[in-house]
Amino acid sequence: MRNAWTSGVDTISNLPCNVLDVILGCLPWKDAVKTSILSKDWRYKWVTRQELDFNDEFFKSFKQDEEAKRIIYQVLLVHKGPILKFRLRSFTSCPDIDHWMHFLKKKNVQEFTLHVRSGTHSPHHLFTFQQLMFLELQDCLFHPPLGFKGFEKLINLDLMDVTFDPSILTNLISKSPLLERLRLRSITNFDILEIDAANLKFFEFIGKTKSISFKNAPMLEKVMVGFLGRRLLTDTSPVCSNFPKFFHYIPSLLELDICGTTLEYLIKGGLPESPPTALNNIKSLTISSMSLRSVEVVSSAVYLITSCPKLQDLTIDFYPVGDIVESAVQLLRAQSSPYGVVKLQRVRVNMFTGLEMEVEFMKFILASAPVLGEIFIWNCMCFLFRSCKEMIDEMKEFCRASANVEFTFEEIDMEGGSYEHEEVMEVP
Repeated sequence: MRNAWTSGVDTISNLPCNVLDVILGCLPWKDAVKTSILSKDWRYKWVTRQELDFNDEFFKSFKQDEEAKRIIYQVLLVHKGPILKFRLRSFTSCPDIDHWMHFLKKKNVQEFTLHVRSGTHSPHHLFTFQQLMFLELQDCLFHPPLGFKGFEKLINLDLMDVTFDPSILTNLISKSPLLERLRLRSITNFDILEIDAANLKFFEFIGKTKSISFKNAPMLEKVMVGFLGRRLLTDTSPVCSNFPKFFHYIPSLLELDICGTTLEYLIKGGLPESPPTALNNIKSLTISSMSLRSVEVVSSAVYLITSCPKLQDLTIDFYPVGDIVESAVQLLRAQSSPYGVVKLQRVRVNMFTGLEMEVEFMKFILASAPVLGEIFIWNCMCFLFRSCKEMIDEMKEFCRASANVEFTFEEIDMEGGSYEHEEVMEVP
C-alpha cells in the first residue's frame, strides 16, 4: 500500500476544519504561524485558531515588549471566527490590553487568563464576556462596573494577588450560579468570608481573614484553607466554637487540606462536644506546617483526626520543634485509643526529624488506627537527628492497634545541589 507521501495525496490539508484547529492549537504560537508558508491553502489556516496563548515563551522571543504588542495587534486584526481561549501572561500592564479586550468581546471568549507584571485595573470590556466559563486573574485590581450582572456561565474562578472590595466577591459568587471551582490566593484581606455557592465542588483559600465559614455549599467535595501570617490570632476569641461555624453546611466534603494556623483558628471558642456532621464523609485529610509546640494545635488536630469516621488517608507536614511541651505529650498519650481512627489505612509524614514530640504523635497514630496498613515518612538527610533504621526499630516497639503496618522511610540528600534518595522499608 502506498502512503500519502508517495501517492502525492495531502491528507492533512483535507482534514475537517475542527481537526485542523485542534492540531494547530497543539503547536507553539510561532510554529502555528509558520504553517502559512507551507502552501496557498495553508496561508490563512492559523487565523482561525480558537486558542490564543501569549505566554512567557512568546514574550521572551522578543527583545522589547513593543515588538510583542505589535504582533498581538496584527494577530487580532487578521483573526477570523471565535476565540474560545485567550491567555496573556508575563506582560507589563499597558493601555493596549483594553484595546485587545474590546476586540475580544465579540469573539465568544469562554476561557480568559490575564497575568500582568504590575498591578492594573481589570479591563472593563472583560465584564461584557457573557460566554465566560473560566476566569483567571493575577496581580490586578478587580472592580466590576455598576450594573454588572455577573457571569452566568462561569464555572471556574481563580484570583491571585487581586485587590477588590470584599463585597464584590460575595456579589460575584451570587451572580455565578454554575460556579464549581473557586481559588482565592493572596487576595484582599477579609473580616468575614462566607461561602454561599450551591454548585461549588472545589474551594481553595490562602490569605488573611478573621472569620471563614461555609454557609451553604451542599456540593463541595474538596476544601483547601491556609491562613497567612498571624492576624487572626490577635482577634478576641469568639463566644462559640469556630468548628461548627467553619463546617456549617458542607455535607459532601471528601477532602480537607488545612495548615497549622487553620487549626488554631478552628479551636478558638473551644471544641464542640459533638463533631460537625460535615466531617462524616471525609476520606482524605492533609495538615501542613503543623507545629507540635502549641497544645491548641495538637488538640485541634487530634479532635479533627478522630472526628472523621471514614478517614482513610492522612498527610502531616511537621514544623520542626525541638523543645518538649509536656502538656501536649500528655494530651497525645491520653487520646491514644484503638477506637480513634477506625478506617485510617495510609499515613504520610513529611519533614519528620525524629524529635521526641514527633515520635509521640506517631505513637498516637499507631495506637489509634486498627486497620492502618502503610506509613510513609520523608525528610532531607541533613534534618534527620537519627538514621531511618533506628527510627523504624523504635516504632516497631510502639503499641500498635494494627499488626500489619508497613513502614517506609525516604531520605533525600540535597547536598551539593544533587538529588539522591534512600528508602528503608520494613514489612511486618
